[in-house]
Formats: sequence, C-alpha cells, structure tokens
Amino acid sequence: MKITNAPKRSRHRGLVVFIIILAVITLLFLDSRYRIVTTEYDLYYSNLPESFDGYRIVLLSDLHMRDYGEKLPELIGDQKPDIIVMTGDFLNVRTDETEGLQTEKLRPLLIELIMIAPCYFVSGNHEWASGEMTELAEMLDGLGIKYLRNEFVLLEKGGDSIVLAGVEDPNGPADMMKPDELADIIAENYPDKYKMLLAHRNDWMTKYPDLPVDTILCGHAHGGIVRFPFVGGVFSTDRSFFPKYDAGVYNEGGYDMVLSRGLGEYMILPRFLNNPEVVTVVLKKS
Repeated sequence: MKITNAPKRSRHRGLVVFIIILAVITLLFLDSRYRIVTTEYDLYYSNLPESFDGYRIVLLSDLHMRDYGEKLPELIGDQKPDIIVMTGDFLNVRTDETEGLQTEKLRPLLIELIMIAPCYFVSGNHEWASGEMTELAEMLDGLGIKYLRNEFVLLEKGGDSIVLAGVEDPNGPADMMKPDELADIIAENYPDKYKMLLAHRNDWMTKYPDLPVDTILCGHAHGGIVRFPFVGGVFSTDRSFFPKYDAGVYNEGGYDMVLSRGLGEYMILPRFLNNPEVVTVVLKKS
C-alpha cells in the first residue's frame, strides 16, 4: 500500500505563504510609517513675476509631534527651498496623558527649519485643541517664524512681489475674519498680483470654490490614512470614507489647491501605503 503525505505538505506550504504575506504587510506598515517621501509639483501662472519663476516652496503639514531627528531637516534642506510653509497640526490635542508643553518639544525642529529658509505658519484644529496657542505663538515670534493669523505679507524678489496669505483654522476665535473677507481685501488692494493662501483644512473647493487667489496650500486629510493603487485615500479625518480631496493637486475651482499627505498620524488606524510626505511646490511663469 502506498502512503502519501501530500496533505501535510499542503499545510506546511500554506503556513509558509501566510508567514510571507504577514511579513510583507508588516514591512509595508513600517515603510509607511517611517520612510519620508518627497513630492514635487510644478505650477504655472501667467501673473507670476519673472523674478519668481522657479521659486521653490516646501510645504509641511500634520506633523502631530512626530520626531524624525535630523532626517527631516536634512531632507528639507535638499529641496533648496526659498521659503518653508507649515499648514498646521504640528501639535496634538491635549489629553490627561500629555506631559509638559508640546510646544517646547517642537523648538529644536523649528530652529533647524529657520536656518534653512524663511518660515511661515498657520494653525490647525489640533493647535487650538492643544491649549497651547499662546505659548506656540510666542515661540514662533521669538524664533522669527511668521505666524499668519488671517493676514498677508508681500514676498519680494528681484524688485517684484507676490502675496502670501494665511488663515486661522475654523476652530480659532469665533469673531475672527473669514477667509473670503481676507481674500477680498487682498484682491481689492492687489488685483493683478499672484496670490497664495496657506490654510489647514482640505475643504476649500467645497466651501469657497471661487476664492480670488491663485494657489491654496493645505493638509488635514492625512492622505486618506490608508491608500490603495487606483483608489486613493480610504478614510477621511472626519471619519467618512473615500474623501474626494485626499492628496495631490486639484484645480476644479478658480485656483490650484495643493494638498499634502502630512508627516504624522493622530488616528486609531496607522498609515498604510501612505508614506509621510514633504511637498515642494515650484512656481513657474507661463
């Protein structure tokens, strides 16, 4: 009588396949959490001054207190930015477990950034929920980082200038200026200048599709947290599924919106196939 051990071999083969799949998924999770990627977008505008052709802007968002050590500032320096902009949620919501001021833990990174290029900051919802807005504003001012609170500045180069504006997160003061009010003021004073707006949230094309600006830089969506090829982001930070605006460049309104996938995480679900991202926007004269 011939005895076969095929079923046993089949079970062993199945166990090996399971271990391989588990190892691959684990490596993908680790890669998605720790490996920062860079993304560069060229944006073309007819009203951009010649002096700003090739102007490089590094966009950082949603750090959520992640500490990358020297890796992050080194990578940013490699982008050769003219300015660095930060679109909120660098802090976290304060909880009973929060020890000391989160703001102070950010200081070493911010010192590194200001040595690379001039820096500009706008608040996110987590800054307002942290209970540290006063301390953060004071630290930014002391370091020479411009905190744009529903206001704008002129960036100058080669005798030309463009407008850089920034709005507070909606979780800010109830009586603050609204984004469309700020944009209208800028448009009235500088109707022909190129205008860039920094903001935290990603709902601009829904709430303000006709805002009179040229470009909006923002974050908040975390890239959809979990991303799949041909699908994009799966989860929105408002706990809905398959957000329309999760990452990349959108131009459905009267402006371009550049949406960062962010650098940290503050969700139950970890990032998957969604690496932390440093975005570089290159302005081009068309």
